[in-house]
Amino acid sequence: MNHIANSDTISFLKTLDVDLSLFFQALWRHVFCVEYIKVAVQASTEDQFRFKITRIFEAAKRQKQKEKLQQFVDDHSQQFWNTIDENVIELTDSLENGFNAEFGGELKKFNARAGFVHNLGSQQKVQLQQRAKKFLNDATLSELPSVIAALGDYTQGRQDKFFITVDGLDENWVDDDIKFQLLQALFETLKHLKKLRNFQVIVAVRNDLYVRMIRETPASQRQIEKYDDLIVRMKWTKAQLRSLAEKRIEEMFKRKYSSEQVGFDDIFKQKPDSRTSTWDFIVDRTLLRPRDVINFINLALDAAEGKSAVSKNSLLTGETNYSNLRHETLIHEWSGTFPGISPMIELLRDRPAYREASELMHSRLIEQLYDAMGGYVGYKLDDVWALMEGWVAGTQTLEPSSLAQIILYRLHLVGAIGLKLRPDRPWDWIYQTMRPVSEQQIDASTKFRVHPMLYAALGVRK
Repeated sequence: MNHIANSDTISFLKTLDVDLSLFFQALWRHVFCVEYIKVAVQASTEDQFRFKITRIFEAAKRQKQKEKLQQFVDDHSQQFWNTIDENVIELTDSLENGFNAEFGGELKKFNARAGFVHNLGSQQKVQLQQRAKKFLNDATLSELPSVIAALGDYTQGRQDKFFITVDGLDENWVDDDIKFQLLQALFETLKHLKKLRNFQVIVAVRNDLYVRMIRETPASQRQIEKYDDLIVRMKWTKAQLRSLAEKRIEEMFKRKYSSEQVGFDDIFKQKPDSRTSTWDFIVDRTLLRPRDVINFINLALDAAEGKSAVSKNSLLTGETNYSNLRHETLIHEWSGTFPGISPMIELLRDRPAYREASELMHSRLIEQLYDAMGGYVGYKLDDVWALMEGWVAGTQTLEPSSLAQIILYRLHLVGAIGLKLRPDRPWDWIYQTMRPVSEQQIDASTKFRVHPMLYAALGVRK
């Protein structure tokens, strides 16, 4: 995908403000069609491939779609022996070659002169945009809908199943400039692949990346609910997490010390206080995710190194280290989506865990956050900074209540706080409901509570 990010053609089209989503969707569809044919045919030689592919051709119910599929296989015959990386590069190069043939002169000027597009007259730019859009529409592999339809005929009634997993999307696999366009194109592609009944593409994506993908989508196209039927949200129960903790502790001590069975209660004997069990104390400070439980237990064991059991002091030391880790991780995960999330979380420091939204809805909130965000250039990338700058300059209004709504919405979305929107409703925690609230649902009577995982890191008063 970095080959795409570094493409002169893609850079030129982006500078022209041409929507690349159709090309990116075509790219994903093409790659998945090639991969499906590879796994469905399972040929080890080209002769075997040519023999087996005829079964797929014969299943097509419409002659035109059958011909499109045959043409697709003939045109891309080498790609069935390539890696996915090689196919993406080949497709991008094909786009560039076609683009160079039609826009070679403009592309040379773009590469030679900084600000070439910026210096174009408005009419020239519109004409160039229209030409580029027409080229993309013609070049975005228009045979793919027919190819998918023909493959869909082949998959009907089949008992075999094939899966492809897409993972590692939180890593630096491509520049942020196009990452979220590629992600949205991937989600759009998944809807079209549902026609392939025995083929499933499983995409593992963290919630912060999903939210940022939606936020990066132009407002006119933003429909977060349209992906709901594609999503399975991962949830663990306390019982499942307890079972995981027991198994890990048993295995860890069996390997390190003796073959005797050692469980959670054998290691965590001392309670943090008279009312709370050690297990509840730990799990209440997690977002009910395995990594949280594992990190807390490991840090408590580190604090108790050399001892036969984890004492109360070691548990509390582990909690402090775990809380600091969760604080850092929250900021790391979400600062790409909300660059100013760190100073917003700081608004919770050294304050009570349980408060009302009305306590934030005063003019000092704007001044306080403005000062906190003004000290670091990275925070100024947040759209909240632009709102406050306009307020300070007197060019736009900003009500403290509106800013408080934005802050509480974000803190709830990242998991830092829970919300009680009305007295007759239960507490709303994002890791339980998996659904964000809207800013408009938050008013002066809304109550909020800091998640216990941040108590120690922020000095929250319980």
